Amino acid sequence: MINGNRSSAGERAFTLAEVLITLMTTLILFTISVPLFTLMKGNDYYSELSIDQLSAVIQWEINQGRSYTFLDHSLSIMDKQDRHIVMEKYGGTFRRTVDGSGHETLIQNIESISFEYKSPSILMEVEIHDQLYTRKIHLP
Repeated sequence: MINGNRSSAGERAFTLAEVLITLMTTLILFTISVPLFTLMKGNDYYSELSIDQLSAVIQWEINQGRSYTFLDHSLSIMDKQDRHIVMEKYGGTFRRTVDGSGHETLIQNIESISFEYKSPSILMEVEIHDQLYTRKIHLP
């Protein structure tokens, strides 16, 4: 005789305990994976911090200098001790040299950097990891 509620005697269904364990495991995996995905998003925070530090260094150098000139991709500053300071893109870095000797890396892994005069400041645009960052550097 065949009962109307069951299709066959050999089939089993999931118990309530099995379903709850599966749901709890899935929820735990989701709660762990969400922070991991935000970490994989990129270096936005560190790139932003690097750009802020770079603009602070440039701002300080300009404030301490006697005169300055800038081109599209470099800055030239004459400081109060008659030293010639050049900040320029060199490969994937932006470096600082003093009187043409030595170099100090200010930021790495940049794709491009440009300076544009917008009175009374300079507009600096830096591209890192396919993201464009813009900062104003105020002129004295």
